[in-house]
Amino acid sequence: MALHQVQKPSKPFVITSVIMLLFGSVLGALWMMTLYGVALPPGLIDIIRLHRSVQFDGFITMLIMGIGYMIVPRFRNIPLPSPKLAYISYVLMVGAVIIPIMTSTSSNTNTSQWLTNSFIGAWIFCKVGAVTIFGGLIITVLRTRPKLLGMADYYIALSIILLAILTISQILNHDYKSSTIQLWFMFPIVMIFGIEYKTLPAFVGFVRPRNRMAASSVALLAASAGFGLMLLFYSNSQIIETLFYSTFLMGVITFSFALNIFVGFDNKQILELSMGEKKARYRYTLVHVKLSFMFLFLGITLSIISLFFADLFSLYDMWIHITAIGFIGITIALYLPMMLPPIIGRTVRFSHFSKIPLFLVIISLCLRALGHFFIQVFPHTNEIPYLYLAGLLGMSGWLVVLAILSFMFMVHRSMSSVTAIVNEDGTSPL
Repeated sequence: MALHQVQKPSKPFVITSVIMLLFGSVLGALWMMTLYGVALPPGLIDIIRLHRSVQFDGFITMLIMGIGYMIVPRFRNIPLPSPKLAYISYVLMVGAVIIPIMTSTSSNTNTSQWLTNSFIGAWIFCKVGAVTIFGGLIITVLRTRPKLLGMADYYIALSIILLAILTISQILNHDYKSSTIQLWFMFPIVMIFGIEYKTLPAFVGFVRPRNRMAASSVALLAASAGFGLMLLFYSNSQIIETLFYSTFLMGVITFSFALNIFVGFDNKQILELSMGEKKARYRYTLVHVKLSFMFLFLGITLSIISLFFADLFSLYDMWIHITAIGFIGITIALYLPMMLPPIIGRTVRFSHFSKIPLFLVIISLCLRALGHFFIQVFPHTNEIPYLYLAGLLGMSGWLVVLAILSFMFMVHRSMSSVTAIVNEDGTSPL
């Protein structure tokens, strides 16, 4: 297999996940507007409630599967065991995303109980089938021992285990309380950590991560996952909840030290010696990594604070979207351009990138925080000044949509027509 062979099984996952991201973000923007008193048709309200499932299953899970199929075998320079099974898991995952949408659109009709049960059964079959195939293929690949940085496998394996258990929890219809959502976030976060552990040393320029710190991070995150899973059955235990959040935060902090995210490595000389495409990619990596981890620290901290203010919806909403948009979104914006060349066979040039999508994300989160403060301080009225201000603050969701569209346009514009996947400085992409 050629080193830069186009990774065909990953392509439909990535394309579909981007479409679902855009669709889910539009639903989220519409939902945000309802918080400020904007009335929407009842039928549309039912579809808007799918915002969470579309983003988790249609975007995050779909993208993680596509990236996993591509990057985990590349870590070992081996092919995916069965591309055909990967395609089958794609079809099943698409079914798991579409079926809830079909169910919501038929909720206002006199749907028979038999048809409703059929939808539920089909959804369970699709979701369990897709996750089983994905987990089986990745675990099969993990059985091949890597030559370097094998600690990454522990993060990837933990992420697969979390996905499997959370899928079972989803089927059992556990309540979506704060800790459950944080546990769902842990699945992509831990997978991202596995990818970053393997790739950031090469991207940033230091030799290898700090092994002891990384081992401590894996242990803390595994313990946090254990406490989180216990909360699925003992949801009212404040002690377990405190242990879940605290070990999660400590695991993230130790991981950032293991990879020298903020301190521990001087990159001034690399920046001085780098030129052209290499320097643009290096700066892009540094900015996105540091900013994403700042948002992750803030999101987890706010989730801990929200434990003491359980009735304050603004805190609950902010930590979710700071984690989802600020960390997961910015990290994907970092890695997606690096992963596109082996997936689609075209070169992405970082020297043609701009910071507009990043600024839009930051402004959106700030506007969202300001909007929540506005709702908490000022009572809802039908006065014109209130409605104008509420409409302005409610635009935060649409700024995320605009950030996604501008990012897609930026990446498309930066693609070279040359098919060889080689950078200007002679180095190859991920």
